[in-house]
Amino acid sequence: MAQLPLNGVRILDLTQALAGPFATMILADMGAEVIKIESPSGDLTRTTPPHIVQGTSLYFLTNNRNKRGMMLDLKEAGALAAFYDLCKVADVVIYNFSEGVVDRLKIDPDTLRAINPELIVCNMTGYGRKGPDARRRAVDPIIQSLAGAVSITGFPGGEPVRAGVPSADLSTGLYAAIGVLAALHGRSQTGTGSSVEASLFHSQLSLLNYMASYCAYSGEVPQPVGSGHPGTVPSQVFKTADGWITIDAGFDRHFQTLCQILEQESLARDPRFISRQTRAQNRGELLPVIIAEIEKRTTAAWVRILDEAGIPCGKVNNVREALESPQSTAYHALRDIEYRGETVKVLATPVWFDDECQHPVTRPPELGEHTSEILRSLLGYDEERIRAATQVSTT
Repeated sequence: MAQLPLNGVRILDLTQALAGPFATMILADMGAEVIKIESPSGDLTRTTPPHIVQGTSLYFLTNNRNKRGMMLDLKEAGALAAFYDLCKVADVVIYNFSEGVVDRLKIDPDTLRAINPELIVCNMTGYGRKGPDARRRAVDPIIQSLAGAVSITGFPGGEPVRAGVPSADLSTGLYAAIGVLAALHGRSQTGTGSSVEASLFHSQLSLLNYMASYCAYSGEVPQPVGSGHPGTVPSQVFKTADGWITIDAGFDRHFQTLCQILEQESLARDPRFISRQTRAQNRGELLPVIIAEIEKRTTAAWVRILDEAGIPCGKVNNVREALESPQSTAYHALRDIEYRGETVKVLATPVWFDDECQHPVTRPPELGEHTSEILRSLLGYDEERIRAATQVSTT
């Protein structure tokens, strides 16, 4: 492409931790100019263990590429005035403060949109701005628990398990980015900005998807099914002679083919397993037979056999194997960032335009690195005004 789709869009990013920086990173990768504005103490993830690269957390480096950095203490009048001036030349403001903070800092959506009616203000919250939990602290494992995800993860009879990736944070980041893109399109039609909100709790709740509908319709509370599926059998992880493979042969044609491969054709004719519904009802009788057969061959053998038969399957890769797989490398999934003389690898944003799978990757900013430059170039501030804007509160 001659240019990325969001070139010309300027975003003021006051977020920290994961959900917010992940959202703004996606928008930056799509070409937006993202200005990361931090307090004097900096984004709390700058020091998150376990991996520290040249004094900065790899966690922070992963989610803050392609951004410029400012340091403004919004509790100070000069810094707040500078922020208001930046809002006049910005398209989007995104923040994820605890409930009540934006009102206390005087950066709530109504205040900011009074300064610039075309401004889009995205507020990322824990639980939303209303309801009994609005002021509670929100972190990913707690949200996964409260939104039902932990209760259906793991194996029957085992302890509840949270997802291996921070699904509440990441889904909220995705919803926030989607909301901002929708609001930008809306503004192109109306000429006015809008307020956008995405919350961890409601984002995670939305991921229940059909499980929520099942529960609401039937009154039955979903239970964990391990690596399986509540309505599709067989569809789960199976142990092979040398590892693990996931097989999804839930559709009748796939199940019948699998039975032929396993030399268990009678299973396909058994009334207990004749349809998707009966297989789900009788999984306890069906699965032991399949499990015993799958253990007889290696993972590679099964992948070859099942691929040839058109049955969906896949080796259970560890993270390194997934990152180094030919499919990942074909799309340049890992990209290099040079930070203080050291190279680190981060995942690219998996959205491609005109079949182009590369997007620029620049290192995350140092704390306050571009403060003076931005105040001077965007707002025309002289040195005296820059000093006033960069005052730090002593309280």
